[in-house]
Amino acid sequence: MGFSYPNPSTRELVKKFGLESTKHFRTPMPTNLKLSKDESGKGVEETLYRSMIGSLLYLTASRPDIAFSVGVCARYQACPKESHLIALKRIIRYIAGTLELGLWYPFDTHSDVACYTDADWAGNVDDRKSTSGGCFYIGNCLVAWMSKKQNSVSLSTAEAEYIATGTMVVFCDNTSAINISKNPVLHSRTKHIDIRHHFIRDLVEDKVVSLEYVPTEGQIADILTKPLDVSRFESLRKSIGLCTIN
Repeated sequence: MGFSYPNPSTRELVKKFGLESTKHFRTPMPTNLKLSKDESGKGVEETLYRSMIGSLLYLTASRPDIAFSVGVCARYQACPKESHLIALKRIIRYIAGTLELGLWYPFDTHSDVACYTDADWAGNVDDRKSTSGGCFYIGNCLVAWMSKKQNSVSLSTAEAEYIATGTMVVFCDNTSAINISKNPVLHSRTKHIDIRHHFIRDLVEDKVVSLEYVPTEGQIADILTKPLDVSRFESLRKSIGLCTIN
């Protein structure tokens, strides 16, 4: 068994931006927040905003619970607005209240590779692109994770989650996406999906990868694709192995 102790720079980050004594939040982003370019919004100092993003991106290497929210805010570095800065400060205020969190690595006798993939269909307000999320395991230990905006616009939830599985595949909560990967026939509703995403079909046919369905409530990667309420967020945070040493 092992415990990934909290990154020492976490406390320094909170102090650096003067948010150690402010109100703490239990989630890094509210469920009703839909950030956009906010072109008519009030601009903020770019140097400060980018410095905060850089510090937070470094922290995501040990804190998967903030990967999605930081990734969303990082999209607006070119022309940050007050609305973006408020969202960014909330993330830091969440961190200020969870300084002792670290990843727990239980003793495990098997080394099977598993992955949970998910996608938030058309979640980006500006271009309607989806966000892919993935949790990668060896045994029961989370060893890698990702939260990334997809490069192309998906026309359905099935397509969005099919593209998300292309990163690495095992558990997906969309049966249509699984069926696409197993069906060699390109139907009219799916033939528009770029051929570069269909390499997963070859992996399934060659039995290199096994695609399995997981119910939405058991989809761990949900924490990497969208803002969640406190109950769901804290439940998934625990599921991926983030906890305090106590």
